[in-house]
Amino acid sequence: MDNKEKLKKLIRQGKEIGYILNETLNECLLDFSIADRQYVVETLEGMEIQIVNFPNEYDEYKYLSGEEAIKILQSLSDGSHEAFVKPSDTDKDKN
Repeated sequence: MDNKEKLKKLIRQGKEIGYILNETLNECLLDFSIADRQYVVETLEGMEIQIVNFPNEYDEYKYLSGEEAIKILQSLSDGSHEAFVKPSDTDKDKN
């Protein structure tokens, strides 16, 4: 399998798990020019695939929108902080 095919496989895997290991990516990009390497890295970032050195560096919350982050914080809230209190259904109707 040539490096382009390895890269395609790696990208599919990265989309599935959310990240690609830096070492594995570098192995695939050995034959690519510097400009092509940069393009691949930028494309991966655009696809929301993280490039990490170790799997434990993967941040599953990195690409959350503000609304998604608020929902997560609200689900964790005990209600004691007003910013994270879930609005009641009556509050939604007022807006």
